[in-house]
Parts: sequence; C-alpha cells; structure tokens
Amino acid sequence: MKKKIHLKLSIFELVSYSLLLLLGLWGLVYICLGIASSFIGYKTAVYKANEIIGSTFGLGFLYWGIIILAISVALAVIILLANAKKSDRDYEKAQRRAQRLKKQVSVVDAESTPVNE
Repeated sequence: MKKKIHLKLSIFELVSYSLLLLLGLWGLVYICLGIASSFIGYKTAVYKANEIIGSTFGLGFLYWGIIILAISVALAVIILLANAKKSDRDYEKAQRRAQRLKKQVSVVDAESTPVNE
C-alpha cells in the first residue's frame, strides 16, 4: 500500500515560492555584476554592458538588482502573510471541530432500575 503524502504547502505556494526564489537570484546576480563592474577595468564586457544598460534605462546592474530583489522580497512577504492567515483559519476551524466532537462523545455510566407500575 502506498501512503498518501500530505503536503502542508499548496501547489500555488510551491510554484510561487520557486518563481520568487528565481527572481531573487536574478536580482542577486545583477547586484554581483554591478559590484564587479565597478571594480573591473574599463575594457571588460561587464563594464561595457553596465554602461549600455545605464545609458539605456538610466540605472546600472547594481540598482536594477536591488529593485528586482526588493520586488521579489515584497511579493514573498505578501504571499507568506496571505497563506499564514489561511493556515490560522484552518487550524482554528480544526480546533473548534475537535472541541465540538469532544463534547459529543462524553459518555456517562449510569445504572438504572426498572420501574414497576
């Protein structure tokens, strides 16, 4: 027999956390490229790419990396808060149900005698 594995995370949570992790890594790579371009010589490809991005979009690798990382962190916090609220609701619902079932199951032992009429 196979045991059914019950995940505490929904499919949406798993996919969203994975995508946000990739987005955060993208931001970290941009930050590293921005820092590297400031310390590497003027004739390297990283420096030239940083200059092109800076002249095209107004910001270099470093600042775009910070913006991308901040966006991924903000979205992760929003998703975590929403799912925490849902989990708390489910937990409280289960606790109320357990209390209700506990009250119904109580059995009282009593002896009775037949009534003669």
